[in-house]
Amino acid sequence: MDSITQPLSRLVEAMQWFTVARELRLLHVTTSPSLRLAALEHIAAAEHHGDNHAPFFVLETPQTEDDDGWTGRSEEVRADWEELRTLLAMDNPGIVLSGMGAALRGQVALARFGVDVSEALRRLKQPLEGLVLVLAPVWVRESRQWAQDIQLLLARPELARVRWIVVEADGPHLAPLVQSLGTQADSVDVRVNDTAVAKNMTQILAAMATVPTVATGFQAVGAAGPRVAPPPRHNDRQPVDRSAQKGPLPPDPSPAPMGDAASSRGNIGGGSGKEPLSMGVPTALMDKDFQKALRLKVFGAAHALREGRTTDAVREQTEARDLCVAAGLIREACTLDVALGGYVMQAGQPQRALQLFREAGTHATNHGLPDVAVQAQLAQGATLLTLQRTDDAAIAYAEAGRLGLEGASPVLAIEGFRMAGQLLAANGRLQEATFAWRRALETAEKASPEEKRSSTAPEAARQLAALCRKHGLKAQAESLERRTG
Repeated sequence: MDSITQPLSRLVEAMQWFTVARELRLLHVTTSPSLRLAALEHIAAAEHHGDNHAPFFVLETPQTEDDDGWTGRSEEVRADWEELRTLLAMDNPGIVLSGMGAALRGQVALARFGVDVSEALRRLKQPLEGLVLVLAPVWVRESRQWAQDIQLLLARPELARVRWIVVEADGPHLAPLVQSLGTQADSVDVRVNDTAVAKNMTQILAAMATVPTVATGFQAVGAAGPRVAPPPRHNDRQPVDRSAQKGPLPPDPSPAPMGDAASSRGNIGGGSGKEPLSMGVPTALMDKDFQKALRLKVFGAAHALREGRTTDAVREQTEARDLCVAAGLIREACTLDVALGGYVMQAGQPQRALQLFREAGTHATNHGLPDVAVQAQLAQGATLLTLQRTDDAAIAYAEAGRLGLEGASPVLAIEGFRMAGQLLAANGRLQEATFAWRRALETAEKASPEEKRSSTAPEAARQLAALCRKHGLKAQAESLERRTG
């Protein structure tokens, strides 16, 4: 889709110029929320450019009305520095970087951040030259303060070897600063053109509807390819003739045992449940007509939602779910039901969405799909929060944490416990909040390094540390703050 590729192509060109044009101190990237992660991946890839000799540190701590975020970014700098040391020790043992030592206390957060960055610069060794700090806050709530902070950092002489990339997905907050810096700054617009996206999606759906049912790969989702089906092979499977079964997911049979592939792929209480499996794959997933019909419904629902046609989106998604019910595809039906609840939320019907999430979670649990069940449970928590039922939301999030542990989904478990703690603390239930946050941290301790990095465990540690400081438990707070790295 040109509406997606063109903004990212502009970013690639801007990064290539930023890499070689060393006079640029700042690159300002304005993007859309839907492209934020893709933009960060393209930026991070530039670290491996042949002309670049500076490590990239990506810092994503948000800035809010109550927290400028510089303490969190200091912790991110320290964590990234330790990761750099580890990588160099494995790949380039000749380059040995020293640790940064204990974090400073008692200073203004912005000043402490500057000290940490300057300490990292001081410890760099050839062939490494300077640092590229990618400031990509998830959101910025005080744009004037944000711009002033960046300006102060740019003016500090001890940070002269730092080059900055600021990624903003919620508005071009730094536009005036970029303009004032003249030739020292550059900017690139990586936002999606909604009109172009809608046009592209309409074209893709039309193409998908006309391609042969045997189409595969990119052609199956509307890309170029032959419009005439190839002659049949002698061993082609005949498509299954199934009647259309509609309506909500029927009641569950007795729960399927965990890990039983045949049971978990069986029928959801509807139809005969006797369709044959081929190498463990349900027949429907090998039926080209079924695949095409399902793709059109799922893509059509997403397109309708993007255009604001929520009624059409709910209808298309419901029909997609019903196709999976008729085919006996349990996992797919439950997953589509969770998405359907989100569409119903967008349509302004939170009570109905809550019921859909509960039903999807029950079906997923009964059929041994804990990963889907925990997603449905987190969605329940978010919906209850929207309904301002904070006590019920805290219970729902805590249950999501439990389900995440049972289903070996530590990232989701951590998020469930963290959100439960946050809501409990907001309601003054500090002892229960402390317990929930500790569950999040205990889960993180048992998770893999990659899972821990992608979780919200550091945020849980910061929240618990703040609670400890509030009650005079300085040693415990400092211990927790060290764990956020």
